[in-house]
Amino acid sequence: LTIKTLDGEEAVEVRPGTILTHQGYREGYFFIVMSGTVRIERDGRTIATLGPGEFLGEIALLDAGPRTATAIVETPARLLQMNYEMFHELLGASPKIRGAILEVVGERLRAIDETAAI
Repeated sequence: LTIKTLDGEEAVEVRPGTILTHQGYREGYFFIVMSGTVRIERDGRTIATLGPGEFLGEIALLDAGPRTATAIVETPARLLQMNYEMFHELLGASPKIRGAILEVVGERLRAIDETAAI
């Protein structure tokens, strides 16, 4: 499986201040941080800072729902960017990656609402 951005590049260079996702919007990209940092905000409050090896955007691509947070590039960053089809191809191609992503999704969903029980 070869993962490339829509323009055929393996990664994109992104400047500080770039907004990758907007809370409440329906947007279609999954990002893996290769270098730099990305700040995650919910309702205007910083809830996390992601660095190399971490990812974002998976929840909206798994359920086709709106973004649960806004993501803003903090430092010059290099990101691997995948659209819906590429993301689901990745999940289908690697059970190990799929398991790792789903584990993080579970952790993130629990953090959204500590009182939620299913």
